[in-house]
Amino acid sequence: MAEPGAVAGLEEELTCPICLGIYSNPVSLGCGHSFCKACVQEARSHRPSPRGPFTCPLCSAWADPAMELQPNVQLRSIVQKFLEAPARQQEQEREGQREEEGASLGQRDGVILCDFCLQEPQPAAKTCLSCEASLCEAHLSKHSTKSPLKDHVLMEPCSAHLLAERRCPQHGKLLECYCKTDSVCICVLCCIVSSHRKHKITTLEEAFGQAQSVLPETLATVKEHKAALNQSIANLLKQEEEVKAKESLLRDQLETLFKEICLQLDNKKREVLKALSDYKEQQLSQIKMEVQKHKEEKDAASCDIQELEALRDQKDLLLFIKSFAAIQARKRKPLTNKDGIELPTPPIILDKLTTDATLRLFKQFLSDMQSLFEVPPVQEHLTSSMPLGLKFGYSANVVSASSRGLLHFGVSNPSDAIQHVKSNQSFSRGCHFWEVDTSNASCWKLGIINPNFECYLQMSHDSLHVFLGQTMITAKGFSTALKVVRVELDCRRNTLSFYNVSVEDGDAAESLRLLETVSIPSDYPAYATFGVLDGSLKLL
Repeated sequence: MAEPGAVAGLEEELTCPICLGIYSNPVSLGCGHSFCKACVQEARSHRPSPRGPFTCPLCSAWADPAMELQPNVQLRSIVQKFLEAPARQQEQEREGQREEEGASLGQRDGVILCDFCLQEPQPAAKTCLSCEASLCEAHLSKHSTKSPLKDHVLMEPCSAHLLAERRCPQHGKLLECYCKTDSVCICVLCCIVSSHRKHKITTLEEAFGQAQSVLPETLATVKEHKAALNQSIANLLKQEEEVKAKESLLRDQLETLFKEICLQLDNKKREVLKALSDYKEQQLSQIKMEVQKHKEEKDAASCDIQELEALRDQKDLLLFIKSFAAIQARKRKPLTNKDGIELPTPPIILDKLTTDATLRLFKQFLSDMQSLFEVPPVQEHLTSSMPLGLKFGYSANVVSASSRGLLHFGVSNPSDAIQHVKSNQSFSRGCHFWEVDTSNASCWKLGIINPNFECYLQMSHDSLHVFLGQTMITAKGFSTALKVVRVELDCRRNTLSFYNVSVEDGDAAESLRLLETVSIPSDYPAYATFGVLDGSLKLL
């Protein structure tokens, strides 16, 4: 049996220089070198010109491209005997076993194996960054004893992937420096020839020390951030539960609302249909009574006809006169030329005009319902950041209040009976309200204004008046002085409402009493207006 070393040497002589495998169907070129036939054909196919010259892959000797490739019969015979040799087969079996054992050992618990163990790879003790190889204890001792290798950098065993991460992807050198400007690890060449050459560079050791010094502070910051995130998540989860609860409650309320609407609609339907049915019964009863009356009169007329026909044969003058006079004296009401009788007016008049009006009102109802279910815009409150009396008079020029900043008011017309100012803040959409303390004024007005119209509530001599332009909408006596007035502008519905607000005892919602709601033109923007003749107003 051939020795394993001799087999390895023979295998090297029988290896194709192109594919690095045992010759398969070997052929020889004119220079004497042999290759696999398929490898030579593949090399010839990659020459620049299909008809151009061809050179040997080993010695670059010229070869005739038209020449047929000559099989090397003797070499092919040697290869065949080599492949059939028992030693070769045993060597292949041992290599396969070693590969399987190495693979299974390497896969077990993620162990890094020694790259220099050939028979049975042992777990690596260190990895050399310079050699890019992992070494077991035995090979590590040999590695450390060689003087040229003593300066190599050793580290804990790591895989080839981690080794590749420790080298610069641009220059292939070890990452030994740290760029503070870009906060990245770089190699020595990066410090000299790349974009980092003008940056602030330090060693990995110095960067490690600096990172260790700020690690506790960074860790505390990250922990605080995590705690804040946990609190935020808890708040969001709580808000999620609140949203679900509100949605469930709102769903129940809507179910109840629509059931009530359907119930009232069904009741109204039954009421209308019953009135229609009663009207029909009334008409039919009256018609039946008239028919019965006419039948009775018809029977009486039939009797009269029979008696009159019998009188034609009566020869006794006295009996004829008596009978004829009795028949003639019977009352017979003349019949009108009308068909039927006069019936009562129907309770429901359902002509085209009525139908269109009903459908129009129903569409308006649906539109109002839709506006109620729409997501309402943010309701802005015109307010003051501090108790600020708005004092007005003929000498007033500018007064200031605030709503998310500073709002300026200026006198609009000094010749008015009641001096008034308007806000620089305008309103064009959404819902808005403001509350004004009027307890220190006896004659005042509050509302909105724009270049085309003005709508306001005015108190004068214990009387309330609501004006839309020059038109008085309402007037009412009000003996008790108003303490607080609330003005609400709804740009969606184009309405302006005035409320009496007197929060003292009890529910605050019950103290909000509507004074008047006015439909205003959809002409925006509008401005808040305040006017006083004597005293002062305070914007709450």
